[in-house]
Amino acid sequence: MEKILWSKDFSVQSKYLDMQHQNLLLILNEFYEAVEQNKGKDVAFAILNRLVQYTEDHFRDEEKLMKIARFPEDDLNAHIKEHERLTEAIFKLCAEWKDKGEEALPELGGFLKKWF
Repeated sequence: MEKILWSKDFSVQSKYLDMQHQNLLLILNEFYEAVEQNKGKDVAFAILNRLVQYTEDHFRDEEKLMKIARFPEDDLNAHIKEHERLTEAIFKLCAEWKDKGEEALPELGGFLKKWF
């Protein structure tokens, strides 16, 4: 799994949200590194769990800021649904990884990269 480097193209023009996105990227890259260095399933899973928890906090913050900024309700609701879809997908992939082990890593890694 290849690390992802921060790019100004990822910016959402909010220092606060960009900082959160950069932190997500750091945790994601930490996960990739743990997998590449064969640090073990327990270490990688702990990092992945931290990524999921941070992501849930980020989604709440982002949705709150969108409400404050008075995003159109349809756009906000669509964005919230996308957050829910992503959260469900990552939980499903985490469960598969826990059950299948190493063979589920390519799918999980690909999903995380695409998601970011």
